[in-house]
Amino acid sequence: MRGPCAGWSTRGRRRPPSEGRGRPGAGDRRAASHPIGARMTAAPAPASTLDLGGAVLTYLPDGEFRAEPGIAYPTGSDDVLGSGLDVLDADGMLVLSIGAVLVTTPRHRVLIDTGIGDRTIALPRPGTTRDAFMRGGGLLQSLAAAGVAPEEIDAIVLTHLHADHVGWIGSGLDGAQATFPNAEIWVTDAEWSHWTGEEGAADAVGPRAQELALIGPRRRVLVPGTEPIPGITAVDTAGHTPGHVALEVAGARSRALVLGDAVHCPAELVRPDVVWAGDLDPTSAIRTRHALRDRLADGELIVVGPHFPDAVFRRTGTATGVEEADAATPRLHLLDAE
Repeated sequence: MRGPCAGWSTRGRRRPPSEGRGRPGAGDRRAASHPIGARMTAAPAPASTLDLGGAVLTYLPDGEFRAEPGIAYPTGSDDVLGSGLDVLDADGMLVLSIGAVLVTTPRHRVLIDTGIGDRTIALPRPGTTRDAFMRGGGLLQSLAAAGVAPEEIDAIVLTHLHADHVGWIGSGLDGAQATFPNAEIWVTDAEWSHWTGEEGAADAVGPRAQELALIGPRRRVLVPGTEPIPGITAVDTAGHTPGHVALEVAGARSRALVLGDAVHCPAELVRPDVVWAGDLDPTSAIRTRHALRDRLADGELIVVGPHFPDAVFRRTGTATGVEEADAATPRLHLLDAE
């Protein structure tokens, strides 16, 4: 049986070249020793809407994610905490949002990911007394508040198959009833092969058997570089998981890139060399973050980070007055919803 914290061990993931050889004690740092300048005001992002022109994005909150910074970033969290961005709550815990992105076009209602579902997954917190967890339950209420019924969703595009992205695929007491009965479900072959294989089955934060059973008969093959739905293009962002994709959504006025878990926290685009505990291939994940940072640097693409605290819609810009020696680093600024 899969334990509640297996996804936060190093089992099944490749060790990056720098892991274990960084600054002395870097992997043991806790939020209590966060560097000066790490602000502690972050909160889960609320529902918000962004009109790209003919394509409307709506962030649908499902729940929240709290983690010890030193565990979330096992090779050292100082770079993240010193990024000048709000990523911690008042207790010094890393705050991430959990939810889905609804894409509404004249012809389609598409969900990008489906949240974690009505459950809590405990995360490890050795040596601390603060709760660390992933928790959901609010997605269907968020969808109803947006004026959409589950039956109206005609497609689900999954960035990857971690538990906090497939949790509402099923519902009911046993989770075996399709929550979105009329939706085709798009998943890459690499992602599907990993999670239906022996290695994926041993990961506690992977999809459950009932979710795989619901996805399988309705699965469409998602191919990076193609459009599963007109105006939505899959972008190869493998590393966090073997078949991870981001989704670029094009409107008449603007374009946006939904990052999935290629970037969990906005500070990871400022410091792309950090290692996230759940990255199955950390070296590839770092390479992907560098590529995304370059792709987003000119500010033309709107950044959509479904795990970002405070606001999921962001735009990059040049930093000033945060770290004088690094003033040209692209940083993420809150983007007012339109």
